[in-house]
Amino acid sequence: MVDSDPVGIFLVTSGSRGDRLLFRYPFEAEDDQAAKIKPGHDNNPYTLRIAEDYIYRGTESSESSSSSSIKNGMLVGYSRRLLSTLLAVKTSLCSQQFDLTIDDVRFLGYPVCVENSRHTNGKREQSTIISFNVVIVLKATAPASVIPCYHNLTKRLAVALRHEERRCSYLTTMKHEMQAIQEEVANRPEDSYENPFKIILQKCKLAKDLKTVYDNLCSTGVVQLSVNDWIQVSFCLPHKVHSTVHRGVEVEPEAIERCIQALRPYHGMLLLVNETELLASLPPDGSPALGRLIQVASPLKSLHNLAADADLSLAQVFHLVSHLVYWAKAMIVYPLCESNVYVLAPDADTSVNSILVEEFVEEFPGMSLPAVLADYSLPTPLGEHRDILGLPQQQAQQVLIVVWMLKHRLLMQLHTYIFLISPAENDHKQSVHVASISEEVHVSDAASVTSGDSPSASGTYPNSKSPSDNLSDESYIPRHIADMALAHFSAQDRDSIKAQVKASNPDDLRLFARLVPYFNGQHHLEEIMYYENVRRSQLLTLLDKFRGILVPCTHPDPATAVHVKL
Repeated sequence: MVDSDPVGIFLVTSGSRGDRLLFRYPFEAEDDQAAKIKPGHDNNPYTLRIAEDYIYRGTESSESSSSSSIKNGMLVGYSRRLLSTLLAVKTSLCSQQFDLTIDDVRFLGYPVCVENSRHTNGKREQSTIISFNVVIVLKATAPASVIPCYHNLTKRLAVALRHEERRCSYLTTMKHEMQAIQEEVANRPEDSYENPFKIILQKCKLAKDLKTVYDNLCSTGVVQLSVNDWIQVSFCLPHKVHSTVHRGVEVEPEAIERCIQALRPYHGMLLLVNETELLASLPPDGSPALGRLIQVASPLKSLHNLAADADLSLAQVFHLVSHLVYWAKAMIVYPLCESNVYVLAPDADTSVNSILVEEFVEEFPGMSLPAVLADYSLPTPLGEHRDILGLPQQQAQQVLIVVWMLKHRLLMQLHTYIFLISPAENDHKQSVHVASISEEVHVSDAASVTSGDSPSASGTYPNSKSPSDNLSDESYIPRHIADMALAHFSAQDRDSIKAQVKASNPDDLRLFARLVPYFNGQHHLEEIMYYENVRRSQLLTLLDKFRGILVPCTHPDPATAVHVKL
């Protein structure tokens, strides 16, 4: 993503002795020429002010005011005093997001207050720090989707530093070290000036940590930091880690969020990294539930089955899978079965010289990737690719090949969605708005399955609702009550619907009326099967009998197509 990398990272404190910019990185962009003239003017309050110096600085600033404040990817034109004044906020603005845009620069932070007193060796001492702010600088043109990510990081860093300040006065110690270095440099002779931040970076652990954060954000997008070797801070830029795993494919953070929100119990999880490596990368204090989930993970299992195998509630599985997807450690798929329809992804790398060809041969010796991809040029159920006379080992290898191609975004799955066409307007091919029937009911989202109870015998969850739950449960609808099931339609529509079935079969009409809320193009067959406990053959039969008013449409599931450019 363009302009999503940070321009700098700052640490600013506000205390009884004024506001101070303790550290900034990168620091090479400071106005060294002006600093060399009188390096102590901005730092030493006892220095004599000379008007000529400020006239010179004002001329320089006026000349550069029309140009950008970002040069070579670094912030320029802002003095230490100006930065400390801008970024050190009042206590009334603490514990909330800080967002300031000046020209082409955007400052993001999360200022927090520090208690006025602290405990050191059992003694109560007065702290000179009132508040502090860790600020990340971006270009003003940075995508809006990455702003919440950086706000999240600054909050994590601020909370960790506040914890360490309360525990052992860590921030106060670092502040004294940084201020001492700045004052020592300010008192040097003019001909021996050296950037104080360069010295601070060499001597102060906190400065090294902030530099590590900046460097990791610009490179991998993953931050794994131990503040004062005590508090672990873990963070990632989702678009950057997904781009790294999927080799340059740009994925918007909003797309990842939509994918997570579309998670359903019938979905499955496919790990994108080796299970052993993933388990080894977990922190020592990581959730044991996450380890259990990874150990039982399989692309053949639904999340509902994974919850049972890992002895976890469905709500826990939703949170853990969302976490893995956010960190690009897993992707959402529909559990592999013979009825799954796969086709070559539109953005798949099909070049014979692709690096994927070599990796495929290493993984499956004796097989050709272009030849395998040719089999999926047209949408075909997975069962049709199976050799019924083949050995079980060959069938197992076929599954492994499909899993490998899904990991590398070479295949995408297609689902069948159903639209109800109004019989009265069939000539114009206009869809019936069934929102009045289902009242815009959304099929069970993550919040509706938080109970974690086992599914009932019908395959649904006690606290989850399907669109058909809004219809009355008439388990014994005879022929003369069929009209009641279709009462939502006009008389002309009811006659047209019943005419679709020979002799107006009440069972077919009952099933049709029960599934009407799903026929709005928002629910695929697998979703209907899961929530309504019906077989695929029943749905296909219903589609055939009502083919005059039910129109199937095939396209990918938004939850599983986050990495596919459609």
